[in-house]
Amino acid sequence: MFCIIAFVILSILGIFSATNRALAREAMDCVFRRVTLRPCNTGFDEKMKAKILGKVINRSEGAARLISKNFELLSWIFFILMLASSVWAVVGLYNFYVTGSCNGLNDESFCVFDPSGANNQVSSVSSTCSLTPTSANDLTLNGVNLDGFPVLDKSAADKIVFIGCYSCEYTRKTYPMIMDLVNHFGVSFTFLHYPVKEPTDQLSRLGYCVNQQDPDKLWKLNDVLFATDRANLENDSFIQKTLTDLGLDAGKITTCVNDPQTEDTVKKQMAEIEKTGFYGTPTVFINGKALVGPKPYRVYAITLEGLFYGLK
Repeated sequence: MFCIIAFVILSILGIFSATNRALAREAMDCVFRRVTLRPCNTGFDEKMKAKILGKVINRSEGAARLISKNFELLSWIFFILMLASSVWAVVGLYNFYVTGSCNGLNDESFCVFDPSGANNQVSSVSSTCSLTPTSANDLTLNGVNLDGFPVLDKSAADKIVFIGCYSCEYTRKTYPMIMDLVNHFGVSFTFLHYPVKEPTDQLSRLGYCVNQQDPDKLWKLNDVLFATDRANLENDSFIQKTLTDLGLDAGKITTCVNDPQTEDTVKKQMAEIEKTGFYGTPTVFINGKALVGPKPYRVYAITLEGLFYGLK
């Protein structure tokens, strides 16, 4: 087993050193002979054992004797550790590719492939919302009334429900990817705006009123609001010009936005969104499976297709 460990290590070191490349070739020959139940004919294991003991004995004779006596056992231990580490690395890489995290979908633990945790970052819901703290396992669409929210292609078999905030940087990063996914695969898409960053629900009321006046224009409005500088979201002149440019009746929409009935309806919609148990934006449900944070496009596509780990 020592030959295998040495081969792996020396192969890596051999990238930088001709001497190590020669040793790696000897180790490879030793590995081939050992897997066919033959002893090494190069004396490679004894040569490396002597090198190791020569280094250790200068520091501790006792440690050198212990290593010499248990060299084969220690080789097996290191081999098992190396094998376990390799398997763990492969599993982590697989999980990262499929879910955006080394440790599984929505897991916020440290991932060497995503050290900043960018794939799981969210704009947290304000404590003033009085939401009970939850985890990704608690997220659900069961019992949530989605009637009244803007929806594209309601009859499609595959369904995406998107909870986002116009001013949330993570939502702004994710929304275009989801829309590309929707257009590419032709799925049903429901948009739920929840103002985790805005000081009021003004933009939620705006979206509601635009959807009431012209549902098709709501998606164009979304494209503008998610693409523009966040400072424009609180600029009334920008909002009015955008409505006019989209061919909407800005005056009627303003009246609708300020209508107490609209405020009451939007509050009820906020309450429905809170029933999902979401704790930050973006939160995306793909066929009922919750994905929290701005995942790479491939993760959303894999989840939608149910590839690799049978989500369908």
